Amino acid sequence: MSGTNVLARVQQEQVLHESVRRHRYAVLTHYGPTGWRLFKGKFSPPVSSGGVQLAIPMPVDNAEVELPHAGSSIGCTFRVGHKKCMFESTVSAIEQRDEDASVMLRWPSQVQQLQRRVFERCIPPDNSAIAVRFWRDDGPVGHESGLRDVRNGQLEDLSAGGIRVKVSREQGLEDGAVFRCSFTPKPGKPPFLVDAVLRHRAAADQSRSSLGFQFIGLEATAEGRRTLDRLARLVSHFQRGGHKKRK
Repeated sequence: MSGTNVLARVQQEQVLHESVRRHRYAVLTHYGPTGWRLFKGKFSPPVSSGGVQLAIPMPVDNAEVELPHAGSSIGCTFRVGHKKCMFESTVSAIEQRDEDASVMLRWPSQVQQLQRRVFERCIPPDNSAIAVRFWRDDGPVGHESGLRDVRNGQLEDLSAGGIRVKVSREQGLEDGAVFRCSFTPKPGKPPFLVDAVLRHRAAADQSRSSLGFQFIGLEATAEGRRTLDRLARLVSHFQRGGHKKRK
């Protein structure tokens, strides 16, 4: 089992209508001129067969926000109980107001749901050393321009939400920056190539550092969702082998 499934049409409508009624929190992911951007907001009325609306709060300090524009492809994630739901859509209209921005999304063709267990951190099999390469890159996944200052590390653990990497050199790495990460957990299989945000760091053994990366943008494209499904299957494989850590 991969821990992911696509909701049937009736379930999808129920989940989205309930999310609007409950004003559930959601995160929108958009790839713009300056790279990946995250927007946190809430589902809000109205909802129709034509689309769903979300309200995104504007900064209280009136800072300029790079909002997606009409026609932009966008990813949306939200929680329903212990499960995470996600879909890809297109912005049909956007209205910026004083306190928030109203973003109307076209009705998604499908909603994918992930089990909570795939977000539990799992360690690689015993006696295995899985190399991780990561670097800053301005292009979308699949376009490897600017392969400068490539860093190397070793995979400590992973989940469907991110990875932890042990490195010997952390100088020059900015928290909150987006990196391209490449790793191959299973020999002979295609490598994973994902974008991830550096969220935290901690001291490790032998004067090394442990870096925590959060995956970003996987829900925003069909290729990303296929990668997410592969990650979920890999996590399930590690869990069956008993290699689990706390979230």
